[in-house]
Amino acid sequence: MRSPLLAALLTLGSLGLAVACTPPSSRQQQPQVPPQGYPQQAPPQGYPQQPGPYPQVPPQGYPQQPPQQPQVPPQSAQRPLLPPLIGSQAMQAELRSILGELIAALPADRQAKVRGIPLVVDPSYEVNAFAGCDERGAPFMAATEGIMEAIDAIAQTRATDELFGTQTYEAYCTAVIPSLVRSESARATLPQGLIPAQYGGDPRRWSRAREIFNDVLAFTFGHELAHHYLGHTGCANGQPMGAGPNPALLGRLVTRVVPGLNQFNEAGSDTEGTVNTLAAGRARRPNFEFSEKGGLMLFDYFGRMDRAAGGNPLSPVGFLRTHPNPAFRGPLVQSVAQNWYARNGR
Repeated sequence: MRSPLLAALLTLGSLGLAVACTPPSSRQQQPQVPPQGYPQQAPPQGYPQQPGPYPQVPPQGYPQQPPQQPQVPPQSAQRPLLPPLIGSQAMQAELRSILGELIAALPADRQAKVRGIPLVVDPSYEVNAFAGCDERGAPFMAATEGIMEAIDAIAQTRATDELFGTQTYEAYCTAVIPSLVRSESARATLPQGLIPAQYGGDPRRWSRAREIFNDVLAFTFGHELAHHYLGHTGCANGQPMGAGPNPALLGRLVTRVVPGLNQFNEAGSDTEGTVNTLAAGRARRPNFEFSEKGGLMLFDYFGRMDRAAGGNPLSPVGFLRTHPNPAFRGPLVQSVAQNWYARNGR
């Protein structure tokens, strides 16, 4: 059975923003004047216009796969080992903590717009995340159980491959992605037995997986948070925050999304979301820092999905319907990160 969120998304075809529910009185585009200090990276035309279906993207357009020789992630020897995140509630708590770090790293005027913003988790296994406004005009952030499962699987397999020279990420994508693009009931969770038994309980693997999980979440929700403080939703204006909508109402709220992919707004959210992610990561020193690499891992994963779906804008994967083609996003994010490091050091 389709979730309410998925049913609403399918009626829209290829959606514009990953932004929900802009009240009619708030849909007028607000001017986006970034505060001084944020590099202007988004090209005036935004992402290339793609009416769909999207063309096949050559493999070299995606980030390179990790080397197939064992390697210890940089500085890992100096960082404390992190305990694993077991279960949905632990992952949700981690996401709420990361949202707090992202907001704390924003300039004061942007913090004022989104401080205390609620996170709503849709229990469906559709893979998606978005920013929206509830029926009272209050902002919220939304994630599905599906995207949490997907990011956890990416993190566990990538960590295993980095440390032990395996190819579990490739095996996971081969096993799971075809079913995700064919069926709305498929799940992105990591199949049992895919991680070799001799590595499964290694504490270094669990610690590195948690770092990668945090890195991908930070970029994903740095992008979604930017939709609010850049004025794309029209409802994050510093008003008192509510508790967020009931997850059962999300499908009805999404039906108020304005159709049509707004490339300029998406490029702006990638730009400012990357800057926010890097600033929040720098504040974590000497512990693990968020970086643009989490975004590149996400783009690789969804790029594989896009190729498996043949560029179908009505793919069961919600993320492909509500976000720009992953192949166009990586170069912009890398450019923004390079400029940020040039200003702030590595």
